[in-house]
Order: sequence, then C-alpha cells, then structure tokens
Amino acid sequence: MNTLVRKALIALAATPLIAALFLAGVVAAFSVPNAAILVNLTDRPELIYERRANNGRVIDADTECIGLSIGLYESDAPPQGLVRRAVNAESLYGCAPLQRWIADGEAGAHRDYFRYWHGATLVMRPMLAVMPYNDMRGFLFTLSAVLLGWLCWRVGADFGPATALAFAAPFVILNALGLWVVATKATTWLLAIGAAIVFSRRKAAEAPVLAFFALGALTAFFDFLTAPAFIFAMAALVWAIYAAGGEGAFPSWRQFLASGVFWSVGWAGFVLVKIILAAHFLDLDVWGDFTDAALFRLRGQSEHVDGFIPGAALVANIASLKSVWGPVAVIAFFILPFVTRDRRASWAGLFQERSVVLAIAAAPLLWLEVFSNHSQIHAAFTQINFAPYFILAGLVLARSPALARSAKP
Repeated sequence: MNTLVRKALIALAATPLIAALFLAGVVAAFSVPNAAILVNLTDRPELIYERRANNGRVIDADTECIGLSIGLYESDAPPQGLVRRAVNAESLYGCAPLQRWIADGEAGAHRDYFRYWHGATLVMRPMLAVMPYNDMRGFLFTLSAVLLGWLCWRVGADFGPATALAFAAPFVILNALGLWVVATKATTWLLAIGAAIVFSRRKAAEAPVLAFFALGALTAFFDFLTAPAFIFAMAALVWAIYAAGGEGAFPSWRQFLASGVFWSVGWAGFVLVKIILAAHFLDLDVWGDFTDAALFRLRGQSEHVDGFIPGAALVANIASLKSVWGPVAVIAFFILPFVTRDRRASWAGLFQERSVVLAIAAAPLLWLEVFSNHSQIHAAFTQINFAPYFILAGLVLARSPALARSAKP
C-alpha cells in the first residue's frame, strides 16, 4: 500500500479518538467552578480595559474578553448538561458586556460561540481558578519567552548565532507581545513555537505527514483563527532547514504538498467536526451561522476594512505595526535582504531550485489575502503571519548556513 494512503487511513482512524479527547478536554475545562475564576478575574478589573495598550485595535481586546467570558455567566451545572454547555460555548461578546455583567450581573449582549473548539479554555479556566488574571498573563509571557529562547538556542547551536538572530528578530518587530500575554492568542504562539522545537529534532527523511495532521487538528482546537497558517509555516520552515541540514536540498515539493494537505485536512476536518457536534447538540441554525461567519471573514464589509484590492490585507497588517516598527520592518526585511549582489544571488538560488522555503514563507501571506476581512479587522494580531517570511529574509541577510546551497552565491 502506498505510504501516503496508509498514513491517511491512520489519520482517518484516529479522528474519532482525537475528537473525543478534544471534547473531553473542553468539558473538563468547563467543569472548573466559575466562582474561583470570577474572583481572580476581578482582582484588578481595570486590566481588562488597560490591556488594549498591548495592541492597536479595540476589537482585538474584545476577542480576549469573549474568550474569558465563555461559559462564565452560566450555571456550573446547567440543566442541559456539561457537554451541551461546552459545545455551545456562549460568551459575552466584548469587554463592555463583560464589565457590565461583572458590575451588575446583566448578561444582555451574549452569543452562541460554538464555531471554535475553545481549546484556549483548557489553559484559561484552570489557571484563572488558582491565580489572578494579571498573574496568568505574566505566566504566559514567561512561558512564551522561554519557548522562543529554547528554539533560538537550538537553531543557534546547530547553524550559528546569525541563524538564531534571524529567528528572534521578527518577534521583536512584530506585535508578538499580544500573543505572549493574551490568553486567547498565547495558545497559538505556544503551539507554533512548540511545534517548531519538536520539528527541530526530527531526523527521518520522509515527510512527517502524520505529525502535520496532528498539528492541524491541534490548530483547530487551540487557535481562535489568529494565525493558523503561521502555526503550519513555523513548523514547516524548521522542518525544511533541518531536512537540508546545511548541506543539501530542502524537502521536495511532493513532500511539502503532502505535509500541507495533511495539515489542512487536520485543521479543516476538525473545524467541521466541531460544527457537526454543534448541529447535533444545539437547536440552532448551526450550518447557516457557520457559513455566514466564514463568508464574512473572507470578504464581508466592515468599518474596519479599507478595501479588498490585492495586497490590502498585507498593507493593513504592516500599517498596524506600532510607531517605528513599520519602517524598521520594511527596511530590515524588504530592502536590506536585496541590496547586495550576494544577497540577491541567494534569492535567485532559492527561485532557481524552486525551493519549498519560498512557498512556506508565502503561505501565511496568502492566508492574509484569502481571509482579507478578518486580516484587516484583526491586523494587530494577524500580522504575526509575516514572521516566516521575515525569518527567511533574515536568513538571507545573515548568509545563514541553514539555507544550505542556496545561501551561497
């Protein structure tokens, strides 16, 4: 039997078990009593509003409040049962409704938020049960910084300090802080960098398609549509440079496409599994809501969207970089990697070899354009999709041996 077909059958057979584990995890998170969470969430209630200083858009702050409020105002033991409560995942839709509910118990503006698995609650609810919200943010920041340091140490030990710098620099310029301290987004960061660390120690020559399938499933579980393609691309980029080992070719296009397909099936498949479960448990127009939400994120009109011409989402994400970082990003990653003959030769080598690292760097940028509405509304967070390209540009700029033969003019 063809290896890819065999692995596809393994993934298919594992799907019910993974779905059951995901559902059990969310149910466990919702079984944590609300009372302790509320005490720690209101330890310093002003932080819910002040955290808007971490990013450039109010709507990005509201996504955190949506995540924090999921299931919070409902009964710990609802008549319909914990499973239905976890599948339904009702939330107060924004920071203002959350603050009003905390102040006077008014739960007016709430929504059924069943489109996501809400794996973030597996982190948020247990942590908020034992520590104040501000402490949780500090813990997530520390853990995020440690993981990035671990990844940079590994690639630095294997390819030199310039390569480590190329991996670290984009996250200084991009608004990574939001992903380090904001609970609904930190899970995206932890999954992306954690997967990159795992792939940095992969030795087998064949494409790790089952690993990418599992990563896609975990992306559907933990990511709030922050940057799914970033999670895939970070893992794929590290896999590619380690497969080349500084000596030979990057993975083939067949290997790259197979890995991308397995990741995409894992991600899209488990998004659909959640919708199927929701349609089974809820007396709602689940499929209609899902379709409307998907269409809105693709091309829906909004006051926060400037336009849908090609490149509009990319420009919005660059423009949302704070103060000096926008010009620094343009200079460091769009100009300097092309200013000398040697660096242009490195890019030419990548194109001549039809290197998959170019596709890996481009994939998250294509995601921004496809989900143009979502990318512009949430530009303060979705800009993290630039990171794989910025890392590649940094590797060219640093003449890193991680680019193997392509780094040599």
